Amino acid sequence: MRRRFSEGSPIASTVVTGDDFDELEHTFQAFLAPDTVKLHTPAPTGSFDISQLSGLRIPGIDPNGLSVYELTLDSDVILQGEETPDAYTVVVTLNGHSQAKIDGEIVPSRHVVTGPDTRFQTRYDHPDILLLRMGRQLVADTMRERLGEAPTSPLRFDPLITSGMDQWITLLQTFSDTAVSGLFDRSPLAASHFEKLLLHGLLDTQPHSLSGELAEDRPRSRSAAVRRAMTYCEEHAAEPVSIGELAMATRISVRALQLAFRTELGLTPLEYLRRIRLDHVHQDLLAIARGRAEGTVTDVALRWGFTHLGRFSGLYRSTYGKLPSETARLTA
Repeated sequence: MRRRFSEGSPIASTVVTGDDFDELEHTFQAFLAPDTVKLHTPAPTGSFDISQLSGLRIPGIDPNGLSVYELTLDSDVILQGEETPDAYTVVVTLNGHSQAKIDGEIVPSRHVVTGPDTRFQTRYDHPDILLLRMGRQLVADTMRERLGEAPTSPLRFDPLITSGMDQWITLLQTFSDTAVSGLFDRSPLAASHFEKLLLHGLLDTQPHSLSGELAEDRPRSRSAAVRRAMTYCEEHAAEPVSIGELAMATRISVRALQLAFRTELGLTPLEYLRRIRLDHVHQDLLAIARGRAEGTVTDVALRWGFTHLGRFSGLYRSTYGKLPSETARLTA
């Protein structure tokens, strides 16, 4: 599964490659709880290759981010260890064989999910693997956005990935292929949208401890007018939009539009538009933190129509739990 990366790509690159399995063990220790990691090779021959296809280049895990890695092992390997307290990992075995034991129990699947502090032991036989790493804070923030409030307990995934996840696994493969092609280097916005699709798809299809809360929160069917208004807000978020223009675009009166939004979404049309713009701000700040864009918090705020920086900062903090400047630095 060795890839040829797009020439000059700042995202996709080789992390470690060779035949020194002590070096491979040290690499896993940098990403997992280091005191727990042990790598055993029954026949210490062959080679390995780990490549990062997307994500911020920092040791370990970015608690606010998402990264994808590709691992090729031309050997038999037994890996055991413990996930860090601030990460989730999805392991998809594309070729070869694997057998995992999670928290002492055998998981009868080639694909598994581990969560914070999860203990694991996996035997690999010449595999090609995709690894999706997600920060615990990213998952918690996404759940808060979906539920409208902080989750009542930490999210724990069912470690067993079944055939019902085949479409999501295909999506992960498509993401890795696109990252290797270099397209995400040219379109950070596309990368951001794709990462959201992966994360939300995983939360919606892989069983976890908060699946019931997500199912209860699924919205009812919205009226055509509200759907048109939401689409207009998303397409014109970077432009000045008045409530009158929005009503004209949706072909109903201002009062009817306001009533529909209150009834179906629990907020005004302009509040919804502000949420859309704030999400764009958040994504732009993350792009700056990850080195995909340049600018300041003020630049980004003004770009999306937030001219009163004090109110903007307070709104951002109440929505994301941190100041905009903290997001731009990817601090916890």
